[in-house]
Amino acid sequence: MDKKTYSFSTLSTKYEDFRGPAFTIKVDGTTLKSTEMPIVSLEVDLNADGSAGGCHFAVESLYDNEKSKWSNSLADTIQVGAKLEISLGYVKQEEVFYGYVDEYFMAYGGSTPPRLEVTGIDGFGFLMACQEPLYGGKKKPKAVVEDILKKAKSAGYAKSFTVGSLNGFDVPIIKEKLDDFKYLKVLAERYCMSLFAVDGELIFDNVTKYSTPLLDLTVGAGLLDFEKRYSLQGQVGQVEIWGRDENQKFIKGAATSVSISGSGKTAVQIAPKFKQTALREHNEYVRTEKECVEMAQARLDAIALNFVSGRGACVGLPELIPGRFITIKGLDEDTVGSYFVTQVHHQVSRQGYYTQFQVKGAKA
Repeated sequence: MDKKTYSFSTLSTKYEDFRGPAFTIKVDGTTLKSTEMPIVSLEVDLNADGSAGGCHFAVESLYDNEKSKWSNSLADTIQVGAKLEISLGYVKQEEVFYGYVDEYFMAYGGSTPPRLEVTGIDGFGFLMACQEPLYGGKKKPKAVVEDILKKAKSAGYAKSFTVGSLNGFDVPIIKEKLDDFKYLKVLAERYCMSLFAVDGELIFDNVTKYSTPLLDLTVGAGLLDFEKRYSLQGQVGQVEIWGRDENQKFIKGAATSVSISGSGKTAVQIAPKFKQTALREHNEYVRTEKECVEMAQARLDAIALNFVSGRGACVGLPELIPGRFITIKGLDEDTVGSYFVTQVHHQVSRQGYYTQFQVKGAKA
């Protein structure tokens, strides 16, 4: 995952003031350029909310009606399972999606030109098809996750994978009646990790710890619109985790303050009566009080991160990815601040190239 910091002015210089949107699509090594192919729309979705990322594009005016065939052997090039790479930008381009063709269809109509529509999905799509049981014995959780992610890389649908630090556990690892992706989601929730893909990298990690902003977006300088929402739903003042140590003795640990960085106040600070609320959970994977505290803190932070939500739109920015913080500027003091990006939607059409995004935050 890109851990750099960008300034909008630097990106504006790099892309020559964002003039002349362009993209490149590669299907199993065959290149489809925006300057050569009549691709009428292109969309890329990147998610750090526990769902797979994907893309969609449509091609028109490449059908030879006299010969009743697609030009440039397009129909032969685009096949399900074919590796799919998409780069976006302007005078320069950056790769934003890596996966494979999940499905496609051809539409023929008397009043409209024939159209070929293609849908892609990232490497997690392959793991959805891996449904064999898993009996991992006493393997460490990190090794279990790595073994699963390795399948997508071996298939050629992922470039790499990153797995953060996970506490060890000694209970048997069993996966039944779940595909690998759903099982990873279960583990991600259990360990308060983010699960998502960015440009071919499959990530299972606590990315909220990378609090340095990816970039700043300012109204009038790239940021087109932004809205912000507050909600106390699900917020608690304390999280307490219970478990058993190696001798089956009860242990517990608690967290009472949010550790996510940022300015502003948390839900409990704004609504003090919520300090009295608590979430208590039993976790069979903790073995020490320290692990209970760490798990409680991660759980509280994950809950707190849903206090603030928002969405916005800006000029097309290939560098904008989920799993990083961004800073909103140029608005009132209650709105400016740092937000965690959960979803990014890149769209190129006849109207130009724009990026929409969704965010959340723990502090108002």
